[in-house]
Amino acid sequence: MTKTTACCGRLAITTWWCWWCTVALMPFVIGMATCLKDVFIEVPIAIREGNTAILRCDYDLEQEALYTVKWYKGRQEFFRYVPKELPHTRVFPLATINVDVSESGPNQVVLRQVTPELDGKYRCEVSADAPTFHTQIVAAWMHVVRTMDGKPELYLEKPQYSLGEKLRANCSSPPSNPPANITWFINDKELGNGRIIRIPSVRPSGQLFKTVSSIEYDVLIAGKLKVKCQSDIYHVIGSETEVMLDEDKPRLASILQPHDHSAGLTLSPSFRIIVLIIFAVIR
Repeated sequence: MTKTTACCGRLAITTWWCWWCTVALMPFVIGMATCLKDVFIEVPIAIREGNTAILRCDYDLEQEALYTVKWYKGRQEFFRYVPKELPHTRVFPLATINVDVSESGPNQVVLRQVTPELDGKYRCEVSADAPTFHTQIVAAWMHVVRTMDGKPELYLEKPQYSLGEKLRANCSSPPSNPPANITWFINDKELGNGRIIRIPSVRPSGQLFKTVSSIEYDVLIAGKLKVKCQSDIYHVIGSETEVMLDEDKPRLASILQPHDHSAGLTLSPSFRIIVLIIFAVIR
């Protein structure tokens, strides 16, 4: 009995000790389970020179406090947000970067009047506060595009096409850097890029490129044709030009029918000779 009682006493003490340890360590267990996660960067893939770029950095701190958010272009830091400091934001001098401090904060940084020099890789570094100081870094590329305003120039060999003919056309994009991509469509069906050449040109703002594409297409469907040329850069900046072509139908039947002279239509002597030749062939 004594042995059993003693055993039961030790069991009770052990159970109480385990319960106390669990309660005491619970905050630390929770602290280990909650941490900085889901850090995500959102940067414009492509943006026109002179426009405003909004760079976002989202994250989930769970129950941790934010220590700092830092932004880098390449390896150079240019913006920092620290909630425990006043002011909360700091801008580090970096050539050509114009930070709008009033619009920048813990989740975004705003760059005004972007220049081609800002093309490159951007990193967002997020750190949780003590005691973990858990840190994550994410990165993305932003391309700054120099481009001339306007739509692609579309040229066709003929204004009309009939069944069985070969349609030939070329399209020129507005000058840009990087060069634009060209995609062809006929009756809203994508044909591809065609034969591409890129022509460089030097301008006061720097070197630009004009993309020229040509296609040959066998007309296998009767009726009207919608020809479209689409110019784009990184599938973000672009424009398009399209033309509608009527079918080139045979005119023989209309030529042979008598015309109403009151409509003001007359046949020239040379045209009468052509009509006579056609009649002779038919007979």
